[in-house]
Amino acid sequence: MDGFDPKTSALLVIDMQNASLHPDGSLVKLLGVKENRMLGAVAPCACLIAAFRAAGRPVVYNVMEVRADYADAGLLGRVFPPLRSLGHCVAGSWDAAVVPELAPQPGDAVIAKKRWSGFYATSMESDLRNLGVDTLVVCGVATDVCVEATVRDAFYRDIACVVPREATASFDVASEERGIAQISFGAARVVPLADVLAALEG
Repeated sequence: MDGFDPKTSALLVIDMQNASLHPDGSLVKLLGVKENRMLGAVAPCACLIAAFRAAGRPVVYNVMEVRADYADAGLLGRVFPPLRSLGHCVAGSWDAAVVPELAPQPGDAVIAKKRWSGFYATSMESDLRNLGVDTLVVCGVATDVCVEATVRDAFYRDIACVVPREATASFDVASEERGIAQISFGAARVVPLADVLAALEG
């Protein structure tokens, strides 16, 4: 894959939490999702996680976590009031936990965030700089919300992003395609999952 150096890359796994993926998750309940197409991103994310661990490259998890009283959630609690009553992503809760299939392992980094972007008011940028990372392979959900926001913030910091197409999803096709279109327009390279796996193996 032209221009991609695994030696200076890290994998960023965004919001693969019970809130968005489990039938009893807060976002799934809020949106009344019957068939959660975001579950389709779980297996591709697992492939990427395994490949990055095998290559000895960092795996970083970005997870939404807020206080139970939502005092640190800003507009989130005001724009989507039902999320608070549903206990959306309260720190330490089942809702905020990464789904078991993708659970972090010792040595992985877990960076909690309170807004859509993983860079906003977190240690993400400094952590990546300290690791010598200049390129992120980004996977997770939702394509048009937290994935897009994080990729754009990475671009503003001159951190290149690669998004494997199969490893991101949203609650509906239109939102997902809109997110991919926005990401592709100058913010990141959207590529087949197989290309990333081949680059890591090679």
